[in-house]
Amino acid sequence: MEANWTPLETRLGTLRCAGFMFMGRLNGINQYKHGLSRRYLFLDDDGKAYEAAGRNEFREIPFDEALARVEEPVKELGETLETAYDDAYVGRKEAALRAVGIEVLRIRIVPEDRVA
Repeated sequence: MEANWTPLETRLGTLRCAGFMFMGRLNGINQYKHGLSRRYLFLDDDGKAYEAAGRNEFREIPFDEALARVEEPVKELGETLETAYDDAYVGRKEAALRAVGIEVLRIRIVPEDRVA
């Protein structure tokens, strides 16, 4: 599936999309996950916002409310929506955790090539 960034970029502007990942589309709703807050922003193609309302169902909500759900945890981290969720950010986060005595464990899964 090709990522559809248009609704998110139209609502936020390109710079404020730096920490989002396109997770897919379901029932006409584009699903964007923010790397820092780990929260989802659900937008249709017109930029209207939604919340999950059961399995594979969505309910329209005000955009400002949906954005606040994503943005508040980001602000608590001292970051903004312009903060990229990239290797440099992950490195800083892991270094900060180690500095306070929290061990960081990374598990990397490498799929095997299989022949049917």
